[in-house]
Amino acid sequence: MLALVLLLLTGVAGIAAFLFGRPAPICIALANSLTGPSSSAGQESLSAARIALAQANAAGGVSGRRIELKLFDDTSTAKGARGVVREIAASDCVGVLGHYLSTASLAAGPGYRAARIPALTGTSFVDELTRDNAWYFRAQTTASGQGRSIAEYLAVFQASAPVELVTSKDSFGQSFQQGFTGAYEAANYRLWTFDTTPGLRASSSQALAQRIARRGNAGMIVIGTGADHIADMLMALRRNGITNMVIAAGGAGGPEFLERFKDEPEEQREPGYFSRNLSAASPLIFDSAGEQAQALSRRYREETGRVPSWVAAGSYDATKMMIEAIRRAGIANRTDTLQADRARVRKALAKMISPATGVEGLTRPLYFDPQRNIPGPTRMGTFVFGRFATSPQQMIPIERPDLLDIGDLIERGDVVRIGARHYWRQRVVYTGIDLNTIDRVDIRNGTFTADLNLWMRFVGDDAPTQIEFPALADPDLFDASDPRETSAYALPPGFARPLGVGPEDTLTYRLFRISGDFRFDFNLHDYPFDRQELLIRFQNNRQRSDLVTYVIDTAGLRLAKVDTIAPARLDPYGGLEQWSQKGMRYFVDSRSTTSTLGNPLRFQDNAAITYAGFNAAILLERDYGIYILKTLTPLLLLVLVVFATLILPTNLFRERINIPITAILTSAVLLLSLNSQLPAVGYTVAIEYIFYAFFAVCLGAMLVGISHDALMIKDRPEDAARLAKAGSILYIATVVAIIAFIAWRYGHG
Repeated sequence: MLALVLLLLTGVAGIAAFLFGRPAPICIALANSLTGPSSSAGQESLSAARIALAQANAAGGVSGRRIELKLFDDTSTAKGARGVVREIAASDCVGVLGHYLSTASLAAGPGYRAARIPALTGTSFVDELTRDNAWYFRAQTTASGQGRSIAEYLAVFQASAPVELVTSKDSFGQSFQQGFTGAYEAANYRLWTFDTTPGLRASSSQALAQRIARRGNAGMIVIGTGADHIADMLMALRRNGITNMVIAAGGAGGPEFLERFKDEPEEQREPGYFSRNLSAASPLIFDSAGEQAQALSRRYREETGRVPSWVAAGSYDATKMMIEAIRRAGIANRTDTLQADRARVRKALAKMISPATGVEGLTRPLYFDPQRNIPGPTRMGTFVFGRFATSPQQMIPIERPDLLDIGDLIERGDVVRIGARHYWRQRVVYTGIDLNTIDRVDIRNGTFTADLNLWMRFVGDDAPTQIEFPALADPDLFDASDPRETSAYALPPGFARPLGVGPEDTLTYRLFRISGDFRFDFNLHDYPFDRQELLIRFQNNRQRSDLVTYVIDTAGLRLAKVDTIAPARLDPYGGLEQWSQKGMRYFVDSRSTTSTLGNPLRFQDNAAITYAGFNAAILLERDYGIYILKTLTPLLLLVLVVFATLILPTNLFRERINIPITAILTSAVLLLSLNSQLPAVGYTVAIEYIFYAFFAVCLGAMLVGISHDALMIKDRPEDAARLAKAGSILYIATVVAIIAFIAWRYGHG
């Protein structure tokens, strides 16, 4: 009894030591629009931040400390934002993530500065936010940057077409207007403004739309206002008969923006009524983002059931930056060091000023300019059949034009100069791969045979088709000069020209058919219960990704979402034995090189040259039922034979030992035969573990037999009988447990 009490006390002491010895978690405040008109975006920010936090905690947190979020709801209002500042200042949080709305961030900014709490937003654009406030940082571009980017884009790709510039009478609208008007010809735009005061916004939007309609001869409409005002302005324009192309600021740059119209009578009567001829600027568009962004998109959808936009990406990147700043700050995380810890975090953020000192984001390195902003490239996107897709041409800022022969590049049309700034003219190639058949999967030789269709749609000449398939066993099987179908045409007069297709541009379509063997490094850890993602990848090694990039053709592939697992087409797996298809997924990537190319100007430069690639992953799952039946039936018979040794008469001692030994040798030969069907791998596959488990139960049966005989020699028949019974039960339980574990671990469906 005393021993039991001591054991219990020891256990309690151990648990207490664990609980009280665990370092206190590090707290980050998330201040956002968790309720109110912008709650959808606020919840999107929260979900993305939680994903980033979960990944950091899974990797050990910060110096062994977990990171936790404390939530503060600004109710989508400036008053609510000012209110949460006091709560955050009184909390133990060392930094703030937020807010979503520019109005909320502006209202809270002076409070964070006064309380000396570092704040970081990934979604507020208004320029004024970080101006003269050393405690506020922005993992995003600015409203004026968006306005300037849209103006420069229209000047380059739309020949400075006439524009109706519609902005709001608030800080965001003023910032946007300043950026746009500073970069667009004054004679080619007319300025219109509307009131965003609560209660007046709808009527002001309606009155402005009526004035534009009465004026007549309206050009393109550019809406420069915050995310919570764009929908009202767009509905007012459409309801007043203005069907012209509309280009909106970043708040409209995502698929969930269309959710705002689903209950409107016009949209129910005519789907796409409001989104037709609608484009938007966006910091990120998922169809042209890399695999990391699409991994975030998949996880976000798994956890929320919704489609992410740039809001999730901005929140995720900002959370990563805040966590890294806390790690670099080396905070003590005690009550008496709270103010010093906050100052250290602010200082760590302020030191992120270059690619070398920044944080790797979803699509690029994240680091601040002198105004504590991250002015990344603005992508232009267009709504097509309810999907938000990257526009056919983009402009990519050139950070080090001194490293290039700018004059020659401008003359060739690859680079444009606007004032003191230089941009690559990037062509976007809408790309799709349809699988016709997979004829063979050769695990041993690491190849599979596929027949597929590849198509590309783009503006201009055939340079984007000059690609290579690195895994294609015979590179000559793909000939870029011999497409199966081809067309090149100019849009006829009066045809609705997509944003990014200028008057002189030609649209090009190419369709190729490729059939041959592809090399693939199969992952056999779970063999024969394995799933494989057979990768078909191409890359462009001739033109850097600043000039050509490939995006997922969601419309052509009929994907509801960029990260959707597409079903098979034309039943390509009918003749493929032992495998069933689970779909296809697509993602874009790039290959980078930091080579100096011998240019002395590059010796001190860390910039990389990247080349774009495109991937189609074919998801296969092995039909292991027949394989297991054919392969493991002999092993199952051996299991039964070994079990029989546990119930043999006591006078058959030799058989009790010899049968398990023979079973081990027989199964070892069987295992060697199975391994001969696989390539040489440096790890253990699942089926080997099954055999190892069988070896263990054989040894257990031998041990029971030896012990049973020893007890009989010592004239202890009752103990021997009990041992034999216990051994039989344990043997059965072990075999059942192994089967149950395999079913749990590898059972799909």
